[in-house]
Amino acid sequence: MRVLLASVLVLIGCSSRDDSSVTLRVWHFWSEPSQERAFRRIVAAFERRYGVRVELTPLQWSDGKAKLQIAFSSGSPPDVVHLGAEWVAEFAPAVVPLDSTFDAALRTEFAPIGRVNGRRYALPWTVNARVLLVHRRLGMRDGDRWSEFVACVRAFHLPPERFGIGLCTSDPHNVLKRDLPLLWAAGAHLFRSLPIVATADSSLVGALGELAALVPYAVVEPSRQLDERLRRGQIGAVLSGMWMLGDSAVLATYDVAGVVPHRSGADGSSILSGDCFAIARASARRREAKEFLAFLGRWELAAAFCRDVPDAGFPAQQPPSRAALDSLVGRSQHWRNAYQQTLRSVLLPSPPYFLDAERIVEETITAVLYGTLDPLGARRELLRRLRPTW
Repeated sequence: MRVLLASVLVLIGCSSRDDSSVTLRVWHFWSEPSQERAFRRIVAAFERRYGVRVELTPLQWSDGKAKLQIAFSSGSPPDVVHLGAEWVAEFAPAVVPLDSTFDAALRTEFAPIGRVNGRRYALPWTVNARVLLVHRRLGMRDGDRWSEFVACVRAFHLPPERFGIGLCTSDPHNVLKRDLPLLWAAGAHLFRSLPIVATADSSLVGALGELAALVPYAVVEPSRQLDERLRRGQIGAVLSGMWMLGDSAVLATYDVAGVVPHRSGADGSSILSGDCFAIARASARRREAKEFLAFLGRWELAAAFCRDVPDAGFPAQQPPSRAALDSLVGRSQHWRNAYQQTLRSVLLPSPPYFLDAERIVEETITAVLYGTLDPLGARRELLRRLRPTW
């Protein structure tokens, strides 16, 4: 795969100008060794093409957002910042609006990522979603509905050797990504629109009841522990990330569902995530920063990066041809199903207060999983804690 990325980069061409005195500062979250190597290769090609030096600063997901907030508030942000899709609204006042040329190459399903009130503030580069991994011994079939899924989960459950389903708890940001799609599958509307408080409607009580009914057949743990059990084949079904599609041991035991089994009237969606790049308003290198974003926004570069870094997911760009798409998602049925799930996934509303609302919702879901709140009490708690304007 590295050879493929290298060959793509060679085709990009040589420098169009010599402006090596210019330094473009880029902060990014591709900080794991394999991720950073792949990203640096793309950045090096940009440097050769434009004669601009790029200073890369890797960030960690655990504290990187706080570092970005401090940099912006102090008036000394980098020129280009890597943002999660749900952060764009919060950072929009501090970044440069992008013109319509950046929309042209995006796939329609992914174009809403990076927009706030209809205006683009960040360029989505790669997209992904949590996918449902299903143990082959679970006995699930494509097209199974929620009731059939629940029956398979119960039949698979035989602790301590194996557990019917994995439910995420006590893990900020991941409780929402791994548990909320199950609530949607059970009929809830939570977090599907604004105001968020209005989505805590009567449908939530029944969906929380369905989730609570799965707890006796579940292992309830943070994400990393769930993934470790997944690698050992101990869980019947669990929502996990694209990184699992790079684990041959997991794929020897599990299939990837193209849709979450769901009740009639629900849609089996997962949560759409995206990695975006934006330009700081305070940047003195806007021209070079726009060239950098335009360079990244090539299908062939994003596709090559996704091959090297499976957890990146898929390019946000429209593929240039069916053959180009097939060369990426046609690697296996696992990848084809993961792409189908990503296409049908839902971008959460991302107002500036997103993280506060997320924390409240995650704490409430966790309380239901631990049995300290019943479904009706959980809905009342959300209506009490979520602000009316949310």
